[in-house]
Amino acid sequence: MGLNYKQAHDYLESRGFGITPGLARIEALTRLLDDPQLNFLTIHLAGTNGKSSTSRILAAILAGHGLSTGLYTSPHLSDVRERFVLAGWDDGMVWDIIGEQEFADTVNYLMPFIEMVESDLGEPLTYFELTTALAFEWMSDRSVAAGILETGLGGRWDATNLVRSQVAVLTPIDVDHSSYLGTTPAANGAEKVDIIKVGSTVVSAAQLPEVQELMNARTTKVGAEPLVLGTDFHIVSNETAVGGRAVTLKTPRADYEDLFLPLHGAHQGVNLALAVAAAEAFLDRNLDFDLLQAALASVTSPGRLEVMGRKPLVVLDGAHNPHAALALRTTLSSDFLFKNLTMVISVFEDKDVAGVLNELVPAADRVIFTRADSDRAASPEALAALAPVVAGQDAPELVPTMSEALNRAMDISDEEDMILVTGSLHGVGEARRLLLE
Repeated sequence: MGLNYKQAHDYLESRGFGITPGLARIEALTRLLDDPQLNFLTIHLAGTNGKSSTSRILAAILAGHGLSTGLYTSPHLSDVRERFVLAGWDDGMVWDIIGEQEFADTVNYLMPFIEMVESDLGEPLTYFELTTALAFEWMSDRSVAAGILETGLGGRWDATNLVRSQVAVLTPIDVDHSSYLGTTPAANGAEKVDIIKVGSTVVSAAQLPEVQELMNARTTKVGAEPLVLGTDFHIVSNETAVGGRAVTLKTPRADYEDLFLPLHGAHQGVNLALAVAAAEAFLDRNLDFDLLQAALASVTSPGRLEVMGRKPLVVLDGAHNPHAALALRTTLSSDFLFKNLTMVISVFEDKDVAGVLNELVPAADRVIFTRADSDRAASPEALAALAPVVAGQDAPELVPTMSEALNRAMDISDEEDMILVTGSLHGVGEARRLLLE
């Protein structure tokens, strides 16, 4: 008798969330599965920030142009099934996450193969390796016309790097996961450029010179075609609009004027440009403007400058490294109107906590430090010890749980104020569940 959803979910959760670099385990598993990741065309994304938003924009564009599109992103906010999305078009965009029974059936199918690999190698597969194998098998079973896959960590040794992508996308590369990827953009970039495959096209954001040099070397080595933002395609304008951005793009294939994207922040204009260029490269043609505009109207990016309430304005953003925190801080002043800003902050202790807080805290009128429901989350006391002291700002409040922190933020905020929950996607996911409830 097969697993039910809870059993399948618990089977994955029992692996924990540790990281074990290397491709031997996932390669052995996919080999037994007859390499399902090779049964569909793929677009592979790597970078420090912007991968999930770019992936969702890209999925909408391809679905809007008639392609059944599978989407695999990480991490999830509330439910592991959020990682597996099928985008299609049926008199409008349809976003379907994998069903509970479909999830359970796929895990059930994978289990004997997983057990064989673990017995042969004498070591367990990781949580991310199992979800990636599930994504490969699910997309193959669904016969998707396009699979969009986001790396979980780096690129070279990431489980998703078994795909033979026709298009690779590099979002801006900086420093994250420093204990695994190194403490410099170049060290991070050396891992991420490995997703560029022989004869493919790589669509890249403008990168730091040392990262661009690595990308150039990789494209030359594997005979890939580079398309770089600011050189080969351009953002002509990227303006704040009511409810999102108004963006005009110029690519080698077409001009796209006044595209409306219902996402906040100038960085989403960059994500849109990358998605449009990647879709053109994948389809090998320019995009239909009306289909493009209709597809973009459906785009959401949960937990990324997501508005969850008004009066007071409540916004969630999972900025968890200094680069993302700076982009968030910039967007606060350009895209939102508010009287006072209360930040509810929880950060994982293995991140650059001081770097994140140095960007975020000075932008707030009031700060509440809390601890998300995770063993990796730093304590409110630890956050307060690393936070900068801001002249004229009251001392931060230390609140033990996210639920209590949200209640406190609501208590001290007027209708004209803004509450921002930030610092980690896990914390944002917890806040999102609480707010929806």
